[in-house]
Amino acid sequence: MGILKLKRPTFIHAIKSTILTTLLKNKHKKNSITLTHNTIYVLPSTLGVYFTIVALLNFVMGINYQNNLILFMAYLMFVIIIFALLLGYSNAKGLTVSFKNTIESYAPQPPQLVWQIKSNDTCQSITLSYPNNLEQDCYIESVKADTIQCQLPLPYLKRGRYLLKPIKIASNYPFGLVSVWSYIQPDHTVYVYPSIIKTPNQKQLSQMTANDDEGAEKHLGDDEFESLITHLPEMGLQRVSWKHYAKTQQLLVKQFSDFKSADTQFDFNLMTGDTEQRLGQLCYLVCQAFESDINYSMKLPNKSIENGSGKLHLQRCLQALSNVGADYE
Repeated sequence: MGILKLKRPTFIHAIKSTILTTLLKNKHKKNSITLTHNTIYVLPSTLGVYFTIVALLNFVMGINYQNNLILFMAYLMFVIIIFALLLGYSNAKGLTVSFKNTIESYAPQPPQLVWQIKSNDTCQSITLSYPNNLEQDCYIESVKADTIQCQLPLPYLKRGRYLLKPIKIASNYPFGLVSVWSYIQPDHTVYVYPSIIKTPNQKQLSQMTANDDEGAEKHLGDDEFESLITHLPEMGLQRVSWKHYAKTQQLLVKQFSDFKSADTQFDFNLMTGDTEQRLGQLCYLVCQAFESDINYSMKLPNKSIENGSGKLHLQRCLQALSNVGADYE
């Protein structure tokens, strides 16, 4: 006979999410937060709850048995828990946590958030944690007057675009008897790029490595001598070939050309394999084009990206590859 497993009611999770969303509506949805009395939350921790229960039992026993020593121990335990609550609040107050930037990644590596943390006074045992990110917290033992940075890994291993969820700032200082926490939720989107897959499509690679004779466009410029043309009155005398004038008594002007590499287009339909393999191959090609400083455009099923080059163009292409058919969170 099978054992019936009871699942946690989903409405409890929905209620918690609603309360958290309402709580974060104004105070915590920002890129930088300084913990003050209206953004710090303090309660006894699990250990603190047990400690308080023992103190209550001691108090009841002391009353029943009229034992002053037991009553003294109960009062002392109450003082300790109250002192821990005040000290935990004082420890976190004034701490400033600021979101700096994102270290985006290629699947299946997780992206990371870079944080800057500072405090006017010494702050002990601070932890930054992300929802559903087990054992990947960012723990800081002590924050003094200096500004420090830490990196928080995110639990996103699949290609896609992700909206940041509330990040919890917590501390169990002192003694582990209290839980002091707050939240920060930057208005930022994190991208996980496709895995880089070296493409077997030699046609695309040959376009990237085209030489000047086969894959170059010629433009009027100053790079390389091309020919001599007859001098016209409006041309001036800067480029007159005086050597030829001395021989032929004819004014000839030097014409120069520069060479620009042919633009390359990377097409999703020209790749091989399934969707993820094609996106991985395109990811490889745009990275190679960026390293070679080649102008390129990209054609995807859902959009086309115009010709360009440089780091911003690379980032725009990689983000577009992340969005192809991906589920947003």
